[in-house]
Amino acid sequence: MTTTERIDVPGARGTVEIENPHGIFYKIRLNGEVIKRGKGGWSIPMRNGSTGKLASNGIIPGFQSLYFNDEKIYKMGAAVGTAERVAMFTPLILVIWVPLGALLAVILFFMGVSTVKNLQMPRGLRIALPIVNTLAGALILTLLTGSPGL
Repeated sequence: MTTTERIDVPGARGTVEIENPHGIFYKIRLNGEVIKRGKGGWSIPMRNGSTGKLASNGIIPGFQSLYFNDEKIYKMGAAVGTAERVAMFTPLILVIWVPLGALLAVILFFMGVSTVKNLQMPRGLRIALPIVNTLAGALILTLLTGSPGL
């Protein structure tokens, strides 16, 4: 599900959009064309002839904020509640099964990011799905390794 949303960049020459804001990886478009990220962000031409800087900030994939000239203009995943964000991190419990658990934890974490950001799903399902996936992963790892972790 790829979507494009318009970003309100004051004074920009043309339309600035973000492609796939509800996923993990995103692209910035200017007048429909993908622009490349340079040092520190994306250069946005302004109507007055100057160039502004669009930058991103944030650690969690898919939940970054976009800043234009040091002013926050867009927050990805802003509609996701605290319970969904906590549930998204439950696969990290699988790290106790080294090394298979660590690999599965990373895979399930990225799946969880996409799940909790899907606002078309009911909120309860967005919370439950990462937890159920983690429990299923723990069961499978226990059956494969014969021990409940470490």
